[in-house]
Formats: sequence, C-alpha cells, structure tokens
Amino acid sequence: MKKILVGWLLLVACTPVKKEEEISLVKWFKGNTHTHTVLCGHADTHPDTVARWYLDRGYNFLILSEHNQFINPDSVYLPANRREDFILIPGEEVTDHQNVHTTAMNIHRVIPPQRPNDLSTIENNPYENFKIYLMQKHTDSIRGAGGIPILNHPNWESGVPASDIEQVERLNMIELYNGHPEVNNWGTEIHASMEQKWDSLLSAGRRIYGVSSDDAHYFQDWGVNVSNPGRGWVMVKSERLTPDDITNAMAKGDFYACNGVILSEINIDRENYQVAVDTAATYTSTESPFVVGYKAPHVPDGFTIEFIADNGKVINQVKGISAQVKIPKGVTYVRGKITYSRSRSSNSEQFFAWTQPVFLK
Repeated sequence: MKKILVGWLLLVACTPVKKEEEISLVKWFKGNTHTHTVLCGHADTHPDTVARWYLDRGYNFLILSEHNQFINPDSVYLPANRREDFILIPGEEVTDHQNVHTTAMNIHRVIPPQRPNDLSTIENNPYENFKIYLMQKHTDSIRGAGGIPILNHPNWESGVPASDIEQVERLNMIELYNGHPEVNNWGTEIHASMEQKWDSLLSAGRRIYGVSSDDAHYFQDWGVNVSNPGRGWVMVKSERLTPDDITNAMAKGDFYACNGVILSEINIDRENYQVAVDTAATYTSTESPFVVGYKAPHVPDGFTIEFIADNGKVINQVKGISAQVKIPKGVTYVRGKITYSRSRSSNSEQFFAWTQPVFLK
C-alpha cells in the first residue's frame, strides 16, 4: 500500500499543470447586430430602453445600428448593478440610395453615406451598376474605420442580386435572416431566397458568412407584421466578451445564425462536419412570444439536420437531434442547416439555425 501511495504521489508531481491562460474558456455569447432607436425617426424607443430590453432577456451583446448616426455606448445608460456579461458594441447602419444598407460593426466614429444620385456623378466608376459601387464604398469605409461590414437585408424592396454582391471585395458577411416582416428572407417572384443567394456566392468561391438579426424598430407596438425585437440573433464562440473579441470571432466565422434553434455542439474540420441540438434550450427559445417561425406546409414534427454543399445541394439529411457527415472530395464548401418543425392548425411552424461553411478550396 505504501509503494502504491508513493507512486501515486510521484505521478501527481510529474503531471504538468496547465497555466491559467492555457485552460479553455471558450463560451457561446448571444447577440444582435442590427436594431434601431427613436433617433432614426421611424422607431419608437430611446437607446437606453432598447439596450435594457436586450439586457433583461439574456443577450450578451448588442449593436445599436442607427441609420447614418453613431451612438457612443458610453452615452447609453445601463443599471449599475446589471450582470457583467452584457456589452454594447459600437456601430452604425450606413444607409444609402437604392436600399443599400450596411452594418458597420465595431467602429468608433460616424461613417457618412455616399449620396450621389446617379452614376453620372461618379467619375471613373469601374463597376457595372450603382449598387455595386455603393456596397464597395460602404465596405471600404467601414474597414477603413477599423470595423467589419455586414450587408443588410439584400432582399428588401428592389434588393441586391448575388451577382452584384459577388463583385464586392472584402465583404465577408451578409444578413441571411432578418426579423423585419418586409425583407423577404424566403424569396419572392423577383428575388431568390437568401439561402439561394448565399449558396450562389459560396459556390462562386466567395468566403461569406451568414448573419441573423432583428432589425427591430418597435418596442411598444407588438405584432407579427411589426418589426419587433427577439426574432433573429447570432451565437458567437469566443474566449472573452469584448467588442474586439466578438468582432474578430465573427470575422473568422466562429458563430452561427439563429431563429430559434439552439445548438449544443458544432465540430468541423476538413474531413467531418458534426452538429447537435440543445433540445431543452430550443424548446424554451421557441416558446418565447418574441420569436416568429416560418409558416410552411405540414411536415412531421421534430428536428431535421441538413448538410449543404456546392450550388445548394443537400449531401446528407438526418431526422434527429445530432448528425455528422463525412465531407466529400471535390466540394468547395459545406454548411449546416438545422430545422425544428411543429404543427399548427393549418400548417407547420419552423425555426432554424444556420452554421457557417467550412471552406475546402
């Protein structure tokens, strides 16, 4: 017995102890990159109250992305005794002609819109049309101010086709899902769905990540056809909750876009792609009065996990709460889509999570 004890003590003594900074502290942080306040002229709530709404509902970060205005986070009042895991990330929604709007994430000054009325006012314009020019100007201005750009609601009104977005350099994030009821996430007669546009861009070799956001304007008036908060968000994987860390994590694709489905696991390498659902968190999330599901024809209740590759082709589909796919050779990318369906009187209501693509080329 004595020899065993001595041996055990020697084993403990020889086992290296991880330094504090080597211990993994990675967490998932919930945040919204796009919301509005009374300052924009067509919203109904003060910045302090908007920030408090997200604080009180468990979010970890928020961008007050006002139209062509910069809201300094230091000017926003939050309770002194609030929980510590909530921050405001400075930003703006750069808003221009022809419905070209871009979130400027983690900037520290206002970025003015471009404002020329037509191409004849732009000397030496190298682009095919005005929208490409504006998107490129937004992207360059935001990056020049130290931030990262997110192209907002490309299907709103006249919209922006994938072929135009493809030509914008250094643009690496678009809104895949936007909670505003008028942005046509699922497509129209004149617009492909946002997922189709995303797959077009990915298939063309663009490294673009998909974001989910609220685009909330109204916190006093509530309804399915009102742009309310709580409908879309991102879950970001980061060791620390700071504006720079969250921004850098999103720039690397360390997040997933969410409209209700919460994940417990995402494991991706160049050979395998694996995801799993946190069912308890998803049921809680989708029972929220704020989350709005997609109305679809009747399908069986439950979870469906799809792995999607070039040109939007589904390479594997699993009914269940976890799935893994071996990545086939020759594809450009693989991404995941997780759907939760539940029956309603005349249809099914569906909620989603979209994981970011792994790039193979």
